[in-house]
Amino acid sequence: MQLLDWPFLDALQTGALAALFVSFGSDALTRRDKMMGWLSITSFLVGLRHATLAIGTLPTMNPDLVDRVQSLLVAFGFIALCLALTSLFPRHVPPAFPAWMALGMVPNFIRNLVLAHPGFWDSVLHNAANLTYLLGCGLMIVWTLKARQDKDPMGRRLFLGFLGLTLPVVVEIVALSLFDLKIRLSGFSLMILAMAIGTSWQWLAVNSMESRIQTVESEVEVWRSLVPGHAFRTDRPSASMTTLFGPSWADRIKAAPEAHLLGSDGATYRVSSRPLPQGERLGWYLRQEDTQPGHHGFLSGWTVGLGLDDPEEHTRIHDLLKGWGADVHVWGTVPPREGPYPSVLIWAREPSILAVWREDDLLRRRTRWIQIGGPNTKGPHARLEPGAAQEVIQLTLEQLLSRR
Repeated sequence: MQLLDWPFLDALQTGALAALFVSFGSDALTRRDKMMGWLSITSFLVGLRHATLAIGTLPTMNPDLVDRVQSLLVAFGFIALCLALTSLFPRHVPPAFPAWMALGMVPNFIRNLVLAHPGFWDSVLHNAANLTYLLGCGLMIVWTLKARQDKDPMGRRLFLGFLGLTLPVVVEIVALSLFDLKIRLSGFSLMILAMAIGTSWQWLAVNSMESRIQTVESEVEVWRSLVPGHAFRTDRPSASMTTLFGPSWADRIKAAPEAHLLGSDGATYRVSSRPLPQGERLGWYLRQEDTQPGHHGFLSGWTVGLGLDDPEEHTRIHDLLKGWGADVHVWGTVPPREGPYPSVLIWAREPSILAVWREDDLLRRRTRWIQIGGPNTKGPHARLEPGAAQEVIQLTLEQLLSRR
């Protein structure tokens, strides 16, 4: 007697398992995922079993051959499921578990490949193979429960699924062994379990990747904080970069990655960066040491006019300005009428002499004027006594040029 031996049920299970085979197989190939690969093979073998059963209802098919083929396919499908389980719970399932199940399936292989159906030894070996199925299902439940108790995320999500898988298998085996009833609905339970495993595995993979992304981003922020300077990404806004280099700083860096940038504070900055995908860059910037106040070269790029009466003082200040990187123009007792027009004027004569300078408009020329000695009059931006120390001259220049 057969119960629910309807072809459309087997065909329905075949189509559903074929869809899972394609879906899981594509994912396994894409991500090189061994567990998804074995789950795909399991779906394929069990789906092929139900396709064989559906075709086996045709009058032209040999029922004995169909029974042997479907029995072998379900045995190989169960072994593939065991292999998937070892990848799913590597800390709980022994690696030799699939080999144990394959060894337990030897009676099934012998009865289907060697013995005639039906017969005494055929019945004995069939029951021995069924005991292997029951033992395997019991071990699956025990190990999944242990994984659940150990707070394994897959164990917590799949324990009920494995429990639900074993119930139809047990019912099918008991009905066949004790009552000779064929209830072939285990394909539906495998399909539901496969879907539960697949979706849970995807959920675990997504959560794992999100966790890794958060960890990497946190580590990146830590490393960026340790960079000896201010870090930046050209694909992200940066208030400090905009303040220092203007709103087009990202385009300037991408156009000339190795170029030095002049900041709004008048200092020169060295930018170090590396390319990112889609033309963006990641890096940091450091202020050039020789352009910082108190260091050699802080007057680099500035023109200084020097007019002193005392030869020794003239030589001393001239050497200081040259050492600080300035382009020094030596004036005589009368300023030149037609330029060049320096950015800074260090002058030790009477302020009235500057009246001969064309237009006599220092503000229009934006020249910083430092008077050395002489009377206290309006006009100079700063006034120093003759023989001022190097540090005093340097500090005055820094304040006038806003080099801090």
